[in-house]
Amino acid sequence: MVFKSYRFIYSIFVFVIILFASSLVAQELLVKELPEISRDSLLSIARTIIDSSRSRTLITVDENGKPQARTMHVFPLEENMVLWLGTNINSRKVKQIKNNPNVMVFFYDTKGRSYVSIGGQARIVNDPDKKSYYWKDYWTRFYTDPEKDYTLIEVTPERLEICSFEYELFWDSTGKPAFVEF
Repeated sequence: MVFKSYRFIYSIFVFVIILFASSLVAQELLVKELPEISRDSLLSIARTIIDSSRSRTLITVDENGKPQARTMHVFPLEENMVLWLGTNINSRKVKQIKNNPNVMVFFYDTKGRSYVSIGGQARIVNDPDKKSYYWKDYWTRFYTDPEKDYTLIEVTPERLEICSFEYELFWDSTGKPAFVEF
């Protein structure tokens, strides 16, 4: 009987050692230090993911401090990664941005299993030249008087994060993804 209990304890001990060793190997494979990638390379990869994304989501903060997300059309990025979006001047998002300009724009590319999130400061822009530049003719069904009810949202980036299976950009051992500060 004593022999069987030692055998049982020994089996558990071996199992724990194997489990511990395999978890270390798994951790080594899944969570490794991010490769050294230049800022320009990260921005280039981010642009590629953004251009490939079919899901583009603007996230604002409501009057209760709760995040509010909605899918939106995002115009092609400017060179400095500034984002432009068009919306109705009377929308909830405009009121939320006026109350709290902190926003996030999230891009997800399903094919590359990649995402980019850009956090920054938003502002409402009613400049007629800018509005004309970004106007889409098919929007007439959404805006009865584009001069009055169509406006722009400009997002100036503060931080950009990338996670991508396609580019093998994940997170480091502390859980931080690849990122760029502006």
